[in-house]
Amino acid sequence: MDSLASNQQQSKLIDGRTRSALFWATGFGSGYLPIAPGSWGSLVIAGAAWWLLKLPIVWYLALTAIIFTIGILVAGIADQHFRSRGGKDSDNGQIVIDEWAGQLITLLPLFYFEKSLLNIGIGFVLFRIFDVLKFGFAKYFDKRHDHWGVMLDDVFAGVHAGIFFFIALWMMYRM
Repeated sequence: MDSLASNQQQSKLIDGRTRSALFWATGFGSGYLPIAPGSWGSLVIAGAAWWLLKLPIVWYLALTAIIFTIGILVAGIADQHFRSRGGKDSDNGQIVIDEWAGQLITLLPLFYFEKSLLNIGIGFVLFRIFDVLKFGFAKYFDKRHDHWGVMLDDVFAGVHAGIFFFIALWMMYRM
């Protein structure tokens, strides 16, 4: 009986690897915020973008690539953790590092147009719309139930939103 209780207690403990993966996958905990954790995660990185957009574009792209790579490494671990606790099979809502990557991609046009809080806000809203609608490659990868699907559906939602954002800004500034 004691060994059963001990095994149950040990299974409730989170090892260091899982704890680290959850820290990154949940966007430093922003994915635990109630109601629409993906929007909270996107809002956190959109807020940070005010400063990140002041970096040279090569550093911004490198940071985006690093976030994507970390996401690929931690999404599967986090998914397994949430699934073991009754979450859905893949792309659990608390995982928001994919929103971080997609949001940063969406905001890329601001290296060519005005970097204002309004434009960051518009980019935030566009990414959330494209993330929910999911079409094209975003829809394709949303159907994958692995760490690649978790990350790439939002990356392509960011690409789609970023293209739309670029065209909209270009048209606005041309008028």
